[in-house]
Amino acid sequence: MIIEKESGSGSVVLAFLLGGVMIAVAVVGFLMWDNYKSGGQHASAPINVTVKK
Repeated sequence: MIIEKESGSGSVVLAFLLGGVMIAVAVVGFLMWDNYKSGGQHASAPINVTVKK
């Protein structure tokens, strides 16, 4: 197998890496959105305030 390096191959590699990063960000964002829509957010803790004189 012979791989010939072209003059513009650096931009192809950069585009491939950026595409992978964008897909990863999209997947993480979708999972966070899905968790939020399904009611998976943390419930707020009850606040108890005791005042003594």
